[in-house]
Parts: sequence; structure tokens; C-alpha cells
Amino acid sequence: MGLFDNAASPGEEPRRRYTCVVCQASFDVQYHSCPDCGAYDIRRTKWLT
Repeated sequence: MGLFDNAASPGEEPRRRYTCVVCQASFDVQYHSCPDCGAYDIRRTKWLT
């Protein structure tokens, strides 16, 4: 994993690194529980693909 793995090109939206497995909401930071649905299953987006 490099320093610029999550860097976006100019004009490109930054990638969301974490995803709620229950409601599919995505976040830049890892929460203990999803702020949208309250689920406790937040995982790295790259682990889900």
C-alpha cells in the first residue's frame, strides 16, 4: 500500500475507503457503527471487491 493509493486525479472525486455492508453507504473514515443505518459492519472497500 503506497502513499498515493487513495489519491484522485485532478477533476476526479476521491475514493471512499470504507463501506457499510448493510446499507452500502461509503465513508472516508472507518466508523464503529454506520451513521446512516446504525449497523456494526463497516469494512474496507477494497476487501469487498
